[in-house]
Amino acid sequence: MAMKTWHLQRRTFLRGTGVSLALPFMNAMAAGSEEKALRSLPKRAAFIFFPNGVSLPPEKDPQHKDWYWFPKGAGRTYEFRTSQAALNPFREKISVISGLSHPQNRNSGDAHVNPTGFMTSKDIVKGKTSVNSISIDQVISDFHSGQTQLASMPLSTVGGVGNLSRTYTLSFDKNGKGIPAWSNLKEIYERMYVANSPAAKARLREKTHLLNEIYRDAKDLKRNLGQEDQATLDEYLASIAELEKKVANDKLWTDKGVQVEAPEMNLEIEFTDVENYIRTMYDLMYLAFKSDITRVATYQIASEGGTAPTNNLSKHIGISKDLHQLSHSAAKGKDGFKDWGLWDQFVARQLAYFIKRLGDAKEGDGSLLDRCLVFQGAATSKVHDNTNFPLILAGGTKMGHKAGQFVTYDEQTNALSNLFVRIANSMDVPIENFGDSSGIPMNELFV
Repeated sequence: MAMKTWHLQRRTFLRGTGVSLALPFMNAMAAGSEEKALRSLPKRAAFIFFPNGVSLPPEKDPQHKDWYWFPKGAGRTYEFRTSQAALNPFREKISVISGLSHPQNRNSGDAHVNPTGFMTSKDIVKGKTSVNSISIDQVISDFHSGQTQLASMPLSTVGGVGNLSRTYTLSFDKNGKGIPAWSNLKEIYERMYVANSPAAKARLREKTHLLNEIYRDAKDLKRNLGQEDQATLDEYLASIAELEKKVANDKLWTDKGVQVEAPEMNLEIEFTDVENYIRTMYDLMYLAFKSDITRVATYQIASEGGTAPTNNLSKHIGISKDLHQLSHSAAKGKDGFKDWGLWDQFVARQLAYFIKRLGDAKEGDGSLLDRCLVFQGAATSKVHDNTNFPLILAGGTKMGHKAGQFVTYDEQTNALSNLFVRIANSMDVPIENFGDSSGIPMNELFV
């Protein structure tokens, strides 16, 4: 089919002074054929990390039934326990995975260094390892280089790099050097939506409404769209308008401190307001994926060990122990595993929020979630146990992911790097090996 006057290029932007917004997929972009247009839709991958493992009370412990992280059952008949119950509505979009880890990391001597190798699979030995290797997100990012405004979004609650013993980033470049993670919500937003000119940044700081700059372009575009596409554009602009309103009001809410419902996204929020901060991170990733600003993101919810700035996140949500204490004292008290499980439950609720946002966003013949793989996990299972990582893979059903099951692997013959290869392949990256992968195809999880 020939290109019509009402057809749009897939990479269509609304432009204002210092601003460039990529549009979401609309029917008017389906020039040539619908199948061709759908094939052109971007694929995305998000890698999310939480520290110190999960609650895994032994079977004889009365807390096992509710607070054991891995689900009951197997295959497609699995059931989430209390700690992961928030994920039940999305069960058919999720695979829970056990039996995978990084074999080279099992003799690190300090399990708290394992997050440094979580995305690279390199053996990290405290006091001996001097450099890391490239992380899987950067392998994907390098392949898609130049196709999006941001090559990747390396995010963490702490920000920066840390060091090889206590990393604050999940992302490492081809030379094994840590890529500084972004933690300031407003700065992340500016990276996404504002050009690097001082004048454009000044307008944002002064709470200039972003849509004032792109309104005329949007109005002209809307005249050439059908009713359905007009509705899609209006919905998209409304989400940006909502975000801009929150940028303008966030300081007001902070200063007043009134006990009313806070804005959904407050871009000056501190990470001590844990749930709002984490959800805002997820909102920014969602917007970046929806607008094709980037196709790969990483997010480290908290850092490993008892000295990390994020160690008190659990206390800020009402749990009496810090994250490190939760992992070390779980087996020592009557409710120790339950306390740890309450943190697991909190992490699951935030993941459910992100999955829902992606799943509710229609795109082409499905949702944004259908073309986004969300990988979440930790670099230990029980405290200082470098095996059997607790892993979740969500979404990506139009990228080959056979979701809706609990899969257990033989840890003696398999490795997490084999899964990383398949995730990269689902992002069209033609690699056969990564890290210590052994060529196992992981056909249980991918078509």
